[in-house]
Amino acid sequence: MNQHPNRRKFLRTISLNTAAGALWTRVPFVATAAETNPALTPEERAKRLAELMDERRLFARGEQRVYRNEHLTAISLPLGGIAAGPLQINGEARRASWQIFKNFASVPMPNSFFAVRATVGGKPPLIRALQTVAEGPFPAMKALSFRGGYPFGWYTFEDDGLPLRASMEVFSPMIPLDEKHSAIPCAIFNLTAENAGKEPVEVSFLATQRNAVGLVRPGLGGNSNRVLREAGATVLHLTSAQPIDSPWAGDMALAAVAPEVIASASWDGLDSLATTFAATGGMQGLESAGPSASGMTLDGALAVPFTLQPGQQRTVSFVLAWHFPNVPHANTFHVGNMYANWWTDALDVARDVTGRLAELTRLTRLYHDTLYASNLPYWLLDRIGSQVAVIRAQTCLWSKTGFFYGWEGCQPDCGCCEGTATHVWGYAQAHARLWPVIGRAMREADAGNLGPEGMLPVRFRHPGAQWQFPAFDGQCSFVMSSYREHLLSAERKWLDRNWPKIKQAMDYLIIRWDASNTPSLTVEQPREGIPDGMLSGPQHGMDGDQGGSSSWMGSMYLGALAAAEKMAMVENDPAAAGFYRKIREAGSVNQDQALFNGEYFIQIPDPVPRMDYVTGCYIDQMLGQWWALQAGLGWLYPPEHVRSAMGALFKYNFHASLHGFQQAPRKFCEDADAGLIQGTWPRGGRPNPPNCLAYTEEIMSGFEYTAACLMIQAGLMREGFTVLRAVADRYDGRLRSGLHPGGQASWGYSGNPFGDDECGKFYARAMAIWSVLIACQGFTHDATAGTIGFIPLWQPEDHSSFFTAAEGWGLFTQQRSAGVQHSKIELRHGRLRLTTLLLAAPKQAVPPQAKVTVNRKPIAATVTVDNNGATIRLDAGTTIEAGNSIEVELR
Repeated sequence: MNQHPNRRKFLRTISLNTAAGALWTRVPFVATAAETNPALTPEERAKRLAELMDERRLFARGEQRVYRNEHLTAISLPLGGIAAGPLQINGEARRASWQIFKNFASVPMPNSFFAVRATVGGKPPLIRALQTVAEGPFPAMKALSFRGGYPFGWYTFEDDGLPLRASMEVFSPMIPLDEKHSAIPCAIFNLTAENAGKEPVEVSFLATQRNAVGLVRPGLGGNSNRVLREAGATVLHLTSAQPIDSPWAGDMALAAVAPEVIASASWDGLDSLATTFAATGGMQGLESAGPSASGMTLDGALAVPFTLQPGQQRTVSFVLAWHFPNVPHANTFHVGNMYANWWTDALDVARDVTGRLAELTRLTRLYHDTLYASNLPYWLLDRIGSQVAVIRAQTCLWSKTGFFYGWEGCQPDCGCCEGTATHVWGYAQAHARLWPVIGRAMREADAGNLGPEGMLPVRFRHPGAQWQFPAFDGQCSFVMSSYREHLLSAERKWLDRNWPKIKQAMDYLIIRWDASNTPSLTVEQPREGIPDGMLSGPQHGMDGDQGGSSSWMGSMYLGALAAAEKMAMVENDPAAAGFYRKIREAGSVNQDQALFNGEYFIQIPDPVPRMDYVTGCYIDQMLGQWWALQAGLGWLYPPEHVRSAMGALFKYNFHASLHGFQQAPRKFCEDADAGLIQGTWPRGGRPNPPNCLAYTEEIMSGFEYTAACLMIQAGLMREGFTVLRAVADRYDGRLRSGLHPGGQASWGYSGNPFGDDECGKFYARAMAIWSVLIACQGFTHDATAGTIGFIPLWQPEDHSSFFTAAEGWGLFTQQRSAGVQHSKIELRHGRLRLTTLLLAAPKQAVPPQAKVTVNRKPIAATVTVDNNGATIRLDAGTTIEAGNSIEVELR
């Protein structure tokens, strides 16, 4: 193989400097992944690795996880709409964290819980709080188990003293492609009682709620409660005397969906409430109460009594709604919540949800059931679905103007790292796949934030902001994610409108870091000469500047060029497309020759040292390749080199046990956990601090997800699944304490399955896990072209997986038997406009024949086969509606 001259020069330099003990001399660290872990013998380490890589453990379908005992201690499931301000329910079934006011610091919400009363055969009635912690005189349930398949949580209570079985289902509506009804500021609680005995049981469910309007600001006082009898529901409306235009104006509502409801606008004291509820199954009725005195508020309650015959069960639904339309958002120019455009107040929300509860529940359950109809292992589906919770956490805000903004994560009392950081949000995938409108809104905001020369600041500008420089990888992500947003748009007009800004951002990358070749644009100290795809100069990423040419930034650059080339062709600009293609093709060859060391890809730094990794085996060395495959842009480097690099990453960076390894500067994992280290130097040459890349001794799930995904796409399924299972095992519901303290880490503890840690809780990059689903199903889609494709890597002989397209979603299945391949796209919601299908082709000596049917009725199509699979072109385009399907038989 010909060697790029820059690589030969670099290797001579590195050799000399290492020998002289200069910049790149290796420094000792406590156990890297390439070294013997002192806590384990080689035999013990090999045994542990073999256990983690056991195919039965990785690939078996298994069962959905049931959390019990210590595996309940870290559970915190966010409820609420997209960026609506959540409340979080924990492993005790307590709504322990309230952030519905868009507050970061969790506030206590006393006297807000569920309870049950039961009596049988004239025996004294028993009452229990529906949680494993007592509420004053309301005793706790003895125990519970929990299952979670986001957005649902299911609690099964255990208490031998009760003459019934009690359970609770919690969720908020979540419907892919329906951003409005996924953003409802509400939580739904379905309480179920079952009589497994031989005698009738008198039952009553109680829901109590504090009027918390004004709790965060400006303070309680002037609070009023009112009971409203609606058709099919009773609503407790909780308001205050705040002026309607106040930043803290708002209201709450608690509704019971039942024909007969006992309601009280106020009650005095838990002891009195418990006594009355135990005696009667209700409370003293009071239709209105308030306003409360300054600093005081009111507690209201709803109760639903009924009788269960032996063998019967009944479910009662309670809906909690909130509405705070004017809240200011820190570090932005924006105020208010997007949901205020759709609902006038919490009463309006409660009426809408209770009136359409069956349909909202059906569609949310349809999403859940379709996702879990994928035949991937349950543990992996849990991982993929659970990180969608990030978009409902305080990580996100969606202002009344439609501006969507993201922190990197959450600190205990504020957001963590402001400004929709391009080098973090640039890798999130779930939000844009499930709600393309949000993806497009974020790109439009990026476009509006571009400088006149095309530079995208690493973070959004706000008063006093100092972030007026680009993150190189974030600038590339803007281009690639813009292409993703185009592919997921039903019409081309979005790209038509935004292409000038996207092109400007792409040209800025070329001019500043590759070569100056566009006279109309100028940047500070641009490179001279013809673009060759090899970068130089400082490139910001991972909170520091790297220099020179690396496959980390280089692959991002090549991916951006490939995306820009595709978009230029759509925009009928063949000159620009050709220019980008020429650079990409040159860069692919030059980078591969210069940076591939025969095993993995390295960095050739600039002469001026920066925060480099040089000869290191770095977790993001192929990040742009991962992005390119997500967008259907193909291989940027020889696939065999990518496979080698990802194999080396697993070999050197994966730890089967972290005993003896010093996680620094932040510790996110227990010593007994497994994980993929950010960076190692198996061949030596680690730069001395401060000229070394930051965080290389840390383990962060968002990085592990992208690396594991590319392992899968490079043919290393077992290695990729091993990394993913290690993450799943770390977020198993068990509270892991003694970790790095502070808001810009894990707050000192970890283990919650619903929102990973990094720079705070509910870290945005964790939504990159959705890419694993895309990879396993081999999904491609171009809505404007009417194209959809599936070339499964996961079980191609018997495959099923959930998919989302621009206008619909559903289930794809593929079976092969006796030389026949049967593929089916079943649309379960929305619509799918099709002209072309791209499918895997069964291996056979002659080209296959295709039989295509829509709802079992044949339609005309032609099929061609190449190394990429089978292309089926429909003679006449078709539209698949929800409930219908298209099937293709290749034989």
